[in-house]
Amino acid sequence: MKPDRKKGQSKTRELRPPTRSKSEDPEPSAGHFGLPVSLFVILAIMLFWAMVYLDNHAGGFSPHVYQRFTSSNDLVTWIPYDPVRDRLIKGKAVYDMPTCLACHGPTGAGAPGQYPPLANSEWVQQKDPARVIRIALDGATGPLVVNGVTYNGTMTPWRPTLSDEQIALVLSYVRQSFGNNAPSVITEDVAQVRKATAAHAGTGWTADELTKVPVKE
Repeated sequence: MKPDRKKGQSKTRELRPPTRSKSEDPEPSAGHFGLPVSLFVILAIMLFWAMVYLDNHAGGFSPHVYQRFTSSNDLVTWIPYDPVRDRLIKGKAVYDMPTCLACHGPTGAGAPGQYPPLANSEWVQQKDPARVIRIALDGATGPLVVNGVTYNGTMTPWRPTLSDEQIALVLSYVRQSFGNNAPSVITEDVAQVRKATAAHAGTGWTADELTKVPVKE
């Protein structure tokens, strides 16, 4: 016999969804979606802008802009040789070897209390380079007044290290840089002074000795 249900208690039944075979599902397929027309319009505008920009800022697609020069002579036809600029470039290379750069600095300002400046120096800017050539060859020693300031030190002599051409180049660079405006120094002048001061080699010049050197006005 089945047990009696309590009064007021109803019989419940669990409901489950009916089972379905997966074979009834539709096959997957790739959809086709069209791109908006506005995207093509924007792309066309961007390409047109890029073309105009390159045309105005790319040298007109000149072969002299985009192709390498075939030789140094070809380059000179477009950038003419300037002998003054060439000497200044070579003179700066000697200045930076390091020779002068180590003490006088990249701007020729020197170091307060240690190394005199080359900028606006009366010794550097004298029209006749006879004295500054001597300083470059054998250095300077003892008190030296530059721009109203007294410096008391010893400068390195470059007679045994630099050639006449190198000294002429570096002095030309110094005399036309850092705000200076003095004539260039030629190699022949350096060679002449080197020969005339051979007995002074290895001895730095004092201010008194330099002031006694005759100079052309």
